[in-house]
Amino acid sequence: MSLAPLLFVFLAAIAAPSPGDAEETESLPTPVFRGALILPKNLKMAGTPFGGISGLDYDAVSDTFYALSDDRAQRGPARYYTLRLTLDADGIHGIDITSMHVLRPPDGGEFSEGDIDPEALRLAPSGTHFYWSSEGNGNGTPEIFISDLDGNTNGQLSVPDAYLPNLDGSRPNGTQGVRDNLGFEAIALSPDNTRLYAITENALIQDGSQATLYAGSPSRIIVFDLASGKVAAEYVYETDPIFRAPAFPLGGADSGVSEALALPDGRLLVIERSYAAGVGNHIAIYVIDLDGADDISGLESIADHDVRAVRKTPWLILDEGSFGLDLDNIEAASFGPMIDGHPSLVLASDDNFNPLGQVTQFLLFTFTAPNAIPGTEPSGALPVSPQKPGSPD
Repeated sequence: MSLAPLLFVFLAAIAAPSPGDAEETESLPTPVFRGALILPKNLKMAGTPFGGISGLDYDAVSDTFYALSDDRAQRGPARYYTLRLTLDADGIHGIDITSMHVLRPPDGGEFSEGDIDPEALRLAPSGTHFYWSSEGNGNGTPEIFISDLDGNTNGQLSVPDAYLPNLDGSRPNGTQGVRDNLGFEAIALSPDNTRLYAITENALIQDGSQATLYAGSPSRIIVFDLASGKVAAEYVYETDPIFRAPAFPLGGADSGVSEALALPDGRLLVIERSYAAGVGNHIAIYVIDLDGADDISGLESIADHDVRAVRKTPWLILDEGSFGLDLDNIEAASFGPMIDGHPSLVLASDDNFNPLGQVTQFLLFTFTAPNAIPGTEPSGALPVSPQKPGSPD
């Protein structure tokens, strides 16, 4: 791929209108688009379809990317892959799928079909284990697992009751908890391995509505203290509205958080993906500042509360046709290796195992300053007391 000399629209001087508007903080440097790689369809690894990439993280020590598939154990076992990407300033020149690992439940064996929905993955700086999220099990319960590099689950973070659906026969849609397929779509790990951030794709049922053409949705950011496994804080993140109406009647459209990364200064990068049938995808990446936002820890619902949300500063905007791209469903992101002295950012798409209109796509960018991303030195090991649902405080 050849270098595209254009730059993304850089809007760091303009704050996104939201309940969390406040004084601006220092912006990140403008990124440069370096290239893209689209994988052939119908790839298989060990006889299992490759695709559904919804989580991505990079290990600088081994120069390896960890890629999580969001297959709900329907086309094969719940799994993650290790990848080697050939990257330089002129783009992405190749990919090697080096291994596949089965993700196993806490009691061993394999997840049953439909009893897991993997969405996000973060490798611990120690390189000995990783965290990964599931949007919902067979009962719709969101989960965050801690697994070793072989895929064996060694622990689980305890998710507060407010996030747990109360589905039953008389209330098939429930009155609280995450909505179906709108749970923990994004997780981020602080560089010092002390905090994990998990973000719901849209609002909890009791907090507010899903995103529409006219309004965003009050998602929640939950911050876990990894030394204790307990919740340290919770915040509201107001998503954008759906960016466009579908191009034809009854066409589908949605919008929400799809990924997050932690910056060394305590801020986050949050990726929102919006889709409209017949129009395509719209990707917006924001710099998020938690300072000044209200901590809503312990609130079962924010519906009757005046809550100050986190501050959002638009950073990268990507639409169909940007850099000549046929933009796909971007759901995964990772900081990558240094390229010519500059840090890189790799985005990846979830093809939804759709053989017709979607692909697995990798996009590469670099920054103009080497201190824009966290360091890669190992720090920390497993949380001291990883909790499981139902564990006492």
